[in-house]
Amino acid sequence: MSAPEPVPREADAAALAAQALAGDRQAEAQLCLRLAPAIRAFARRRLRSQDATREFQQEVLLIFVEALRAGRLEDPARVAGFVLGICRNLAFDRVRERERRGKLWELYGDSVSASDVVQPVEVTVEIMRLEDCLTELSKRAREAVWLSYGELLSHSEVSTRLGISEGNARVLRHRALHALKQCVATPKRWESLQ
Repeated sequence: MSAPEPVPREADAAALAAQALAGDRQAEAQLCLRLAPAIRAFARRRLRSQDATREFQQEVLLIFVEALRAGRLEDPARVAGFVLGICRNLAFDRVRERERRGKLWELYGDSVSASDVVQPVEVTVEIMRLEDCLTELSKRAREAVWLSYGELLSHSEVSTRLGISEGNARVLRHRALHALKQCVATPKRWESLQ
C-alpha cells in the first residue's frame, strides 16, 4: 500500500471529511495526516514518552476512522472538534482506568503485595494539572527541576550538567518553581469538562 500523497493546500479539513464520509479512502488518509499534528500536541501535553504519544495518536485515529466509516460525523465542518472530543474522551477513559486500578489496589493491594508487585501512583487532578504545567516550562527549566528533584543533584552538579554557572542554575530552578506554583494554582480548561 502506497503512502497518501501530500494534502493540497486548497483542500480544507471539512472538504476532506465530506469526501471521506462519501467513501473516499484517499481523502480519509489525507484527513488523518492533516489532523495528526493536533492529536500529537494534545497527547504530548499529557504523556511522558514519544511511544505513549504515538500510541495515543494511533488510537485516536483508529477511533476516528471507525466513526467516519460508521457515519457518526454529522457535520464535516466540525471535524476538528469531533477529533478533539475523541482525544478528551480517550484521555478521560485512561484516567478513569487508573483510578479504577487505584481503588482495586486499596481493596486488594495487601493480597497482591505479597507477590512484590509495586503499587502504582494514584493519578489525581492535581497530578494531571502539574503534568500540564511541566509541559509549559522550557526544556532547560524542566531539566533543572528534574535534575534537582528527580535525580537529587546539588546546584553545582545541575550547573555542570546544564553547562551553566551555579548562580544561573539556582535562578533557573527558582523561576521554574515559581512558574509551576502559579500554573498549578490556576484551574485548567479541561477540568470543567469532567
